[in-house]
Amino acid sequence: MNKHPYIGKSFLKMESIERRIFNSVNKGRTYRGDAVITTYYLTSKPKKGPVFSGIENAINMMLIHGTVEVWPDHGKEPVSYRNHMSWLKEVRFLEKRRVKESALIKIATPLAFFEKGDCPLSQLRLATASEPFNAFIDFTARVVDYEFPEKFKRKFLGQVWPHKRVREYLNIGRDEPIIGTIVKPKWLPPKLFAQRVAEAALGGALFIKSDENLHMTKQEVTEYVRETVRMLKNNGFDLSREPKRGRKRILFAPHITTNPTEIFEYAQIAVDNGANCLMFSPHLAGDFGVIKEIYQMGEKYRVPIYAHTAGMNRICGDQAYACGEDPRTVYFLAALSGAAFMQLPGIGSYIRPTDAEKKPILDKLKREGLEGDRGMTLVIAGGLSPENIGRNIKILGSQGRMFLAGTSVFHHPGGIKAGIEALKRP
Repeated sequence: MNKHPYIGKSFLKMESIERRIFNSVNKGRTYRGDAVITTYYLTSKPKKGPVFSGIENAINMMLIHGTVEVWPDHGKEPVSYRNHMSWLKEVRFLEKRRVKESALIKIATPLAFFEKGDCPLSQLRLATASEPFNAFIDFTARVVDYEFPEKFKRKFLGQVWPHKRVREYLNIGRDEPIIGTIVKPKWLPPKLFAQRVAEAALGGALFIKSDENLHMTKQEVTEYVRETVRMLKNNGFDLSREPKRGRKRILFAPHITTNPTEIFEYAQIAVDNGANCLMFSPHLAGDFGVIKEIYQMGEKYRVPIYAHTAGMNRICGDQAYACGEDPRTVYFLAALSGAAFMQLPGIGSYIRPTDAEKKPILDKLKREGLEGDRGMTLVIAGGLSPENIGRNIKILGSQGRMFLAGTSVFHHPGGIKAGIEALKRP
């Protein structure tokens, strides 16, 4: 595995070069009002001229093409023109080689430039992570982190189902582990699928989801969910929004990933037929803003949503870490957009994000108040088993977490219940 190029790396001390670049690229860029601050891992081909001329040229191109250029020397500058002008806030150099220069930089993008709608994710991505940052042949810029003004954060949904509320719904104490599972194999006929869900629930699983590759038609969603909910109710489970005292609790999340034009109908069908949780990939079904739009369908549909990471590799799967996004931004936007659950691969997992990237994710969520009791429940999964769950609890913690295993539960030689019990005794 490649060593990470910017996490934990020391910066080169080149203050005079930093000043030179600041004076050059920020000339005429005088606005310093409300702005989104985006941190980039910037890599560039060296150019002829002073040291780090490649980085300097790249920053200049990002500023000019990301928002607007300094007003040309003809005609009168509009009154509010400079309020739409980005500026360089920070540059720190990482390496200078004959074939590559790299740095971490921060660019401020004024809110006036792109904050136009009620659900700003598309505008945010266009303004900070689109062609001006990865289209030119001499450099690439990977989004590493975001800093949002409070007024911009208020445009996002925020946590509707924070971890504390999930525990209250399940009627469990603060220290009781939340063990979840995935129905295996990936496809089963409806009745057998429902039987597996019921058996896992009776065995002690508190969260049960379909496999992400169980793709269904609308009619199949109706059939699978209706049969599963019927069987859970027959076994004493209450899936209502306000379960009766003394009744057993469970979260059942059918998989509904589909085209953005159909995701709302799929969500409606699943909830109307008794599902009290939903699972889909926002990366493939319209981005995290879909969560807010589902909730706007009515109070009935404000169930916890598992934001599956399928498709996330498209924006943070580059093994050279050169372009796309750092996964910490994905988890931040998911939590800020109302996702109740999101998978964080276990330590030593075969799934990205890598182990080196996990601490920055946790640190970011904690700084933003989106981790722990008030935050998104992080689902530790991806090869989880009785053999490694203890190590994961030790390193990643247990508060604000759910521990989810599929194969080790459904393939346990003692059966599903034994597989779940084994996870509770690391």
